[in-house]
Amino acid sequence: MRPPNLLLIRRLRCPHAHPPLSTAKTTTLISSRRFHLPSLPSLSSFTNPISPKPPPPRTLTATRNLAFPPDLLFRTIADIDSYADFLPFLTESTVTARDARTGYPTTAFLTVGYGPLKETFVSRVACDAGMRTVGARSGRRGDGGGTESGEAGDGGLFEFLDTLWKLRAGGDAVVNGNGNGNGNGNGNESGNTYGRGVGVTTVELEVRFQFRSALHAAVMGAVEDQVAGMMIEAFEKRVRELEKAKVKAG
Repeated sequence: MRPPNLLLIRRLRCPHAHPPLSTAKTTTLISSRRFHLPSLPSLSSFTNPISPKPPPPRTLTATRNLAFPPDLLFRTIADIDSYADFLPFLTESTVTARDARTGYPTTAFLTVGYGPLKETFVSRVACDAGMRTVGARSGRRGDGGGTESGEAGDGGLFEFLDTLWKLRAGGDAVVNGNGNGNGNGNGNESGNTYGRGVGVTTVELEVRFQFRSALHAAVMGAVEDQVAGMMIEAFEKRVRELEKAKVKAG
């Protein structure tokens, strides 16, 4: 009589080689921030995700016209300590150093997370109130920050991850009754207009990144193209909530 195949028995007892990618932590995150993140695909759907070279760098952009003054928007973007409270895919944000003259952040810990994938960066931050720009450079490229820790396999998720927010005041932008304007930042840009170029600020977001492996690129492909639009939409909701709270406080 042939001995039982022990490897087969192990596989039958544990049919899933990887834990499910939808976790309770992710569910809690979605509930608390009131936005929906698409489900991660199963790793078994990728035939040959391993590549000796990282995928090429990517750039994602989103633009939206908002009926708020640029100084208010700039202060909200520069409040990096609060990023984890409202931005999707950012689970932790802690400013570790500030400019002695302006008080704006210069260094921060930023943790990027989605499902079981997570990595914490030491990010170099540049806030320019005159130009109305806020940038964060993270990763191993150029003068960007380094990686503090990663939980997505050897070497972390990204080669680098850079974000740049730019604000432009005025212009001939049409804004609808919800405060949104023409742009490519995840829609809701039609409706009854109430103003043209008065008190309107154009918000531009650029996200540049490079995954360290084709596997991570394949897993994140389900949400990759939506990242910039979701971030700028979450930012708009944050500004509106802060303004409502200010009005209630008197």
